[in-house]
Amino acid sequence: MASKVSGITYLLITINLLVYFLELQNPDYYIVNYGLIPASVIQGENLHTLLTSMFLHGGFLHLLLNMLMFLFVGDDCERSIGSSRFLAFYLISGVSAGLFHAYLNSMSLVPTIGASGAIFGILAVYAVLFPFRRVIAFFGFIPIPLPAILFVSLLVFMETTYVFSGGVPYVAHTAHLGGFISGVFLALLFGPKKGMMEES
Repeated sequence: MASKVSGITYLLITINLLVYFLELQNPDYYIVNYGLIPASVIQGENLHTLLTSMFLHGGFLHLLLNMLMFLFVGDDCERSIGSSRFLAFYLISGVSAGLFHAYLNSMSLVPTIGASGAIFGILAVYAVLFPFRRVIAFFGFIPIPLPAILFVSLLVFMETTYVFSGGVPYVAHTAHLGGFISGVFLALLFGPKKGMMEES
């Protein structure tokens, strides 16, 4: 059932902000204890970090970019699929992103943090629900309107390229892809029926 308000979107943004300011008190402590370490997760240890890691961020710019993107797509998605399913999609995408990243980087001891995996899941949902809705993409400083499906496809292509090229290190590109894949399946299996989806 569709939701008239997008309360979960704003609640998740608020939680991320509050956790960030808490994290500032002792960043190393929170990252080491609540960040996702792939080698530990693969060994069945610290599984709680699959959830906690998605609420930590490496800096204010990291947090700001994630929350702006989430606000942009989250509001419409939540109104379309309903708050309960939206929250489930967000959390499942985030956990799936962590599992996918851990599986593909099973020897890594580097903590992974950030909401990006969950947000890529919501981006996938947005592209499925509103494929032809125009979004503004910036190429340098040049704004170009693109259909959502094309915009998201370009993001996924870039992330895939980074995975194979090793470009932009210290970013968990495999987590982004894991969240996206999860979001696609969730949207197609449990999203609104076709008649409820935007077609123009």
